[in-house]
Amino acid sequence: MIGEWLSHLTTPCHQPFRRMGYLRELIAIRERHRRCRTAWRIHLAASRALILDAIESCSGRERVAVLGSGLLLDIPLTELAGRFKTVVLIDVCHLRTTRRKVSRFANVDLVEADVSGVAEALGSRRVNDGTPLREPEPDVDPLSGADLVISANLLSQLPLVPLDYLDVIAPDLSKEERDRFARSVIDHHLAMLQAQSATVCLITETMRSISDGENPIEKIDPLFGAPFFFEGREWWWDMAPRPEINRTYDVRLRVRGIPDLANATVTRICRNTV
Repeated sequence: MIGEWLSHLTTPCHQPFRRMGYLRELIAIRERHRRCRTAWRIHLAASRALILDAIESCSGRERVAVLGSGLLLDIPLTELAGRFKTVVLIDVCHLRTTRRKVSRFANVDLVEADVSGVAEALGSRRVNDGTPLREPEPDVDPLSGADLVISANLLSQLPLVPLDYLDVIAPDLSKEERDRFARSVIDHHLAMLQAQSATVCLITETMRSISDGENPIEKIDPLFGAPFFFEGREWWWDMAPRPEINRTYDVRLRVRGIPDLANATVTRICRNTV
């Protein structure tokens, strides 16, 4: 607890992002990884392997942009820095552990930017503002000139902190309005990725399973109904094995990875099938 408090106190973070809870969430992910390191190993290795495939499918070697770089657990930073002239790691803030990792590489830059396009507006919004929620406006400037764009384990996470913050500042918002807002965040991110001329690598959760051992209890669509037609490599992420969240159930994520979005096979899929 003391380490978490010190991290929260000493990590540079833009005030609206801090107020919304982005820094707190990043620290929580770090602590969960420490507790669930073994359970996460297969997922993190699969993510890094898929990104290495994306590097091979990318013809340019000037610039790579990583969206939501986080703790770099799923990012093969050494390989990226060795293959590209410039590596840009983009997130709302960067912990000191990340800054230390990056300091070993002269060609790696840290950029603080809101890839969801909603944090700045919500972070400055007053309680019970009453005005309509703004459409997401992702910051695409850090992607300029990229040969490879990586969105790794980010898409389904983008609405979560904003949704939690909406509970505080807009408690009377209906479930339909919340879901519509979350869906718009996901739709805008997918549209932004598809608009890139760069090779785009996408790794995302496509289904969330809550189970009691082998018995499924609930299946959740983490993309809020957004159509996801891209085929790719699939695996399970044991994100929160018991008793991480609850003593009686596990949370597992079905993950899909596409090393080159533009050349992926496109077909309608059912995300709710285990």
